[in-house]
Parts: sequence; structure tokens; C-alpha cells
Amino acid sequence: MGRLKFDSSRYRVEWGTESIELLAKEFALLQFLYRHRDRAFSRDQLLDQVWAMEFPGERTVDDHIYRLRKKLSSWNHLQINTVRGYGYSMTVREPRSLMNPSVGDLEVNSSVRDIFKKYHLYGQGKSMLALATQQDILGFDMDPFYTVYLKFIQGDIAWFLQAEEIPLQNRLFWLLILYRGTNPEPEQILNYCKQAISRRILLSEEHREMSILNILEVYADAGLSMEAIKRFEHTRETVRRDGLKGFIMPVAIMEMYVYVLAGQLEEAAKASERLTEFLKETPYLREIGRYQIVQGLLCLAQGRKSEAEQLFDEGLDVLNMSLNVPLRLISVCQIMRYIERNYSSLEMEHKYVSIYGALDQEYGLSKYKKDIELVINRAFSMS
Repeated sequence: MGRLKFDSSRYRVEWGTESIELLAKEFALLQFLYRHRDRAFSRDQLLDQVWAMEFPGERTVDDHIYRLRKKLSSWNHLQINTVRGYGYSMTVREPRSLMNPSVGDLEVNSSVRDIFKKYHLYGQGKSMLALATQQDILGFDMDPFYTVYLKFIQGDIAWFLQAEEIPLQNRLFWLLILYRGTNPEPEQILNYCKQAISRRILLSEEHREMSILNILEVYADAGLSMEAIKRFEHTRETVRRDGLKGFIMPVAIMEMYVYVLAGQLEEAAKASERLTEFLKETPYLREIGRYQIVQGLLCLAQGRKSEAEQLFDEGLDVLNMSLNVPLRLISVCQIMRYIERNYSSLEMEHKYVSIYGALDQEYGLSKYKKDIELVINRAFSMS
């Protein structure tokens, strides 16, 4: 249920709640093989990738593979394969399932679903992942929604592109949000969101969320903030009518963001005050992180550049702590776009471009961008 996470500052790899410390070259070799899993590489190719500009001995790759296998032996779902006469490859599969008598217990499964819902509400993605990775030990059936949602918050784009067992209609909403994280032209993603809504191709709850929340930020990104503001009342009414308490803060953050992009800084400041009170009562990680990003944009618009940068960094750290890769990606894109449009000579622009570049490399954003477009267009052609 997880994906391998790489902490380059400590040469540590994590899978769910477990972590393993590696040496620098072991870390680099594993990272390369994992990013190019299911492909075979010769020893010379691995030397070029991991030991560039160095002159290691002939058995360097073999020795490092031996040590990696030993250190990763408890993770039997990660397999480094010997390709006889050539080199090595890596395959990744779902962790092996165990039979547990509580799996069929309705009370156990109901309790676990309630815990997942709470963690989801609080924005505690890492807590959800930790629980999911203990599924075999604790003995419960995974709710199909959270199977998909965990792949989403981990930014596993490849899974959403390849999971043919999940109907395309059930993946489209998540792909549209992931696509925003690839930093497309705002007009392109706006066109996709409009088509998804007009064709009524999304599932009913996803259709509602796209209509009253997601597309309004996209309107603002595309320079159509006033179009988004016109829809605020409909959004608020829908939240009231349908009793969508979980949408109150995301909607308030969205409104604040749109006001900032519209240059209506007084309205944005009022929204900020309301959010400060909301967050005192319900300090949910996901919303705290997003609020700090948008508050940073407001500070930047008000000329408080140092404060803005601090808020950006704190917000991205919180979103990382909560494990919400798509929101981190979208937030960095929004920071870059706002600085480029309004403060193109600002020194901090290079910082966030660099951060995005690292995320691009880790999650394959440039690599998968065209593939996402193809799948989205295929979904529309089928509707």
C-alpha cells in the first residue's frame, strides 16, 4: 500500500512506518533502481549513473547490491534481481498478505473505517498510511476508497495511469488534481475541469467537489478570478444545504486564494481572520498547510517578502508532514506562478523552482504529464 520514500539528508529509506539507514552509494544505487524499476541495467550503466567521475573497482556494483539485499531483506516486496550475464533490475510488488481471523469481523472493520475517516478529516495522511501498512498484522479489510486515496496522497501517478482494474471514471477526478501538480498551462486544466463538469463524467460527490471548490482555484490560476468570485455564493449555499462541514475550511482557503489573485487584499485579509478562528477550533494539518501557503501569498502581495517566504516553507513542511503530495505540488506551482507573474525578479523564485525540480524528479511529473493528458482525453472520448 505504500511507496518507497527517500530521505537524502540522512540516506534513509522509508516504507510505511519502517525505515532503513544506508550508506551514500547504497542510497544512490537503490534510488536509481527504484525510479527505473522493471528495467535491467548493466554493471557499466550502473557505474555511470551512481559512480560518475569516479574510478571504482570491478566488483563495486556487486558488493553494493549484496549489501542492499541484506539490508532490505525484511522488505520482501522489494526484489533486486540478477539478470544473468548482464546486470541487475528491481521489481516492486504489494506486500505479501497474511490470513487473519479478524479480517471478516464486521465490528473490527467498522472501527478501522471510523479511524480512517478521522485521520482523513484531520489531514493525517501518514497516520492513514501507517495503519494501512499494518493491515495484515491488524487483520482488517481495506476500504476500496482508501486504497485509491492512499495512492493519491502519495502522488503515485503511475498507479493511476496503469490501474486498469479501477474504471477510468473512478480515476479521472484524482488524475485531474494530479495533473494540476505537473504545472500545466492554467487554461488547459481549466478546459479539462469544464469538460468534466459539463459532461457529468465524474462520480456524483466528485462532480460536486469539482464544481464548488477545485475549479474555482483553477479559474483564478487562469486569470479569471472574477468568474470564480461570481460562484462563491453557489458554493456557500451548497455547503450549507448539503451539510458539508468538512468543506467549510477548504472553501474558505479557496476564497482567500482567489481574492489574493484578484488583488482584493482587504477581502483576503478578512478571509484570513475567519480562517485563523476556524483553525483554533479545528487544527487540521492539511488545512493548516494550505492556509500558510495562501497567507504567504497575501503577505507577498502586501510587500512582506521575508514573512511570505517563511510561511511558504512552513506550509510546505506541514503538507509534507501530513503526507499530501498533490497539495504540495499544487502549492509550489501556485507560489512559482504568482512570483513569476508579479515579482519575476524576486530572488526567492529560484528557490521554489529548485524545490519543484526536486519534486519533479521524485514523482515523475514531466515524465507522466503527456500520459495523464492522453488518459484524460481518452476518458472524455468515452463519455
